Amino acid sequence: MTSFPNKSRLRLWSVLILCLPALLPIKASTQGPSREVDKAEPIKRILGQRKFELERAGNTPGKPFCEEFLRDFSRLKNIVLIEPDIKADSYDDPVWLPYRSRCTNMASELFDSYHCEPRNAEIIEQFPKEERDDLYRSSCRHYRGTTKLKHYLVDINNSPQDGKEHVFYYERSRGPLNGPAAQQNYANGGYLVIDFDRCERKGFAEAHDPYEDSQPPRLLQNYSGIIKYKGKHYIFDLFELITIESDLKKPNFRLHLSGYAKFGREAVPRLGPLCVYSTPITQPK
Repeated sequence: MTSFPNKSRLRLWSVLILCLPALLPIKASTQGPSREVDKAEPIKRILGQRKFELERAGNTPGKPFCEEFLRDFSRLKNIVLIEPDIKADSYDDPVWLPYRSRCTNMASELFDSYHCEPRNAEIIEQFPKEERDDLYRSSCRHYRGTTKLKHYLVDINNSPQDGKEHVFYYERSRGPLNGPAAQQNYANGGYLVIDFDRCERKGFAEAHDPYEDSQPPRLLQNYSGIIKYKGKHYIFDLFELITIESDLKKPNFRLHLSGYAKFGREAVPRLGPLCVYSTPITQPK
């Protein structure tokens, strides 16, 4: 992974690995659109029924871009929903063998994440790069994507000079796999960018699990995907906010738009949230 100052690296890893698991029943099955283009109507319906407000804009590209994107996204104007080039529902599907064989140190990590306590991640980040991967594996909870596995080959960092990147998506993950006695549960999914030339992870964006922690599990109005907007690639994550004040008849939502940019003092662009939007909080009647 690209080297950052300690605090900056910690922020990057907190995006990558601190997606805390939601305790969902293991037997829940997944549904939802089978094609990316099928997400268009639900997205327009949600944004047409609710008012979204800009909650936060990153340093780049900033508030004007985020405001314009929200207007366009509500109508899917200037936006193309990118279809993956590979899809499978099994981690052991043969379609993944060519990728698993390219980097022996990452052969089993195309759809994996490691969930660490913040203090543990801070300590691990002090070690040399060649030691950090083993420490994450041994000290953090290991989760693996379970369903709707996808591969995209796109210029996700919007830098034509270095070509297209490999992006692996999983809808939800399960674990911990390195705690045989631990209770198995589900956690959020995500988009993992892998550099096969250097055998490194190059970025991560979270995708919220489409099920609520309930009995029986409730399918949420959660949608995410890779889009091309005005010639550049981004990752969006539109999801219901689940709180004790949630109104099932009129849920609140949050929308994250992630992309590559320079955050803080970092010299090298990284994948992170460019814009964050939310709907005004409503009280149940």
